[in-house]
Amino acid sequence: MTFINKTANSQHKDVEIIDTMRVFCNGFNLYGHLNLSEPLIEWFTPVFVDKPITDIFINHSFTVLQTKDNVKVFFENKEKNISNCGSIIKVCSNDEKIIILNDQGKLFKIELIDFNVVHELPDFLCSEVSKAKIVNISCGSKLYVAYSNQGNIFNIPNKLTFENVDIIDIKCGREHCLMLDKVGNVYTFGRGSRGQLGHGSLDDEPEPVKVDALGGIKVVQIAAGGWHSCALSQEGDLYIWGWNVNGQLGLKGPGKEDEDCVSVMALPHVVDFPDSQRNCVKVACGSRHTITLLVRHSVKSREFSIDTKST
Repeated sequence: MTFINKTANSQHKDVEIIDTMRVFCNGFNLYGHLNLSEPLIEWFTPVFVDKPITDIFINHSFTVLQTKDNVKVFFENKEKNISNCGSIIKVCSNDEKIIILNDQGKLFKIELIDFNVVHELPDFLCSEVSKAKIVNISCGSKLYVAYSNQGNIFNIPNKLTFENVDIIDIKCGREHCLMLDKVGNVYTFGRGSRGQLGHGSLDDEPEPVKVDALGGIKVVQIAAGGWHSCALSQEGDLYIWGWNVNGQLGLKGPGKEDEDCVSVMALPHVVDFPDSQRNCVKVACGSRHTITLLVRHSVKSREFSIDTKST
């Protein structure tokens, strides 16, 4: 399943959301989670029209929309509003659960078995600092990661030894986690069996470890697929690593009759796009695919042309 987000208004010099996000999709819809009646959407089609979307999360049998005011779940051609969670600031989900974070640092869980039941998670901070609270969350199929304003990382409910007050983003794959700090350093932990941690081995890491291969590179965005990882540099270079079974690293995958085929890349490598005049400005991952937004900058005309390319 593929989604393309467009904005109602954008500046040529930057790609930013000014107004309502427009969403187009194609692909599998057997569970009615795209708010459309057809079981298979063959062409990119507008969905969730006239909804003030700020974020969207696609799962196997349901879709979660975060709007300015609440969270909506779409499943079985139904729409469910999630309430009783306070002022929501962050949402994450996998195929079985939705985790919600409100502005008070409280976490709530909604399970696929019954979207009508909202469970507040117990406080696991165990901190003497009265102002400590959770400020960011992310989850995969096996990981539920929370970050506090004191710089602590939790694989919920367990606190890790790692501390860093400068973490600005967290992304989880199915079994691994990436973190980005404000300096541009990338840290990873979790399962490493397909090279998705980027440390040059297939070893697991129980604690976040800095990706040394990206040392000296200012990373401005991270993304995590099922078993692969991406880091976008300030210069517009895309570094990618992990499992390449479907060619999601931009390299020839297994099964191709070529000695240059790659199944696992355990260190970051730069994606070589066909048009060297284009820089990457955005990256997103599905479980086994990668999508990039590329921009060509003409110095003479001072104009940008924007294209979407799939790796």
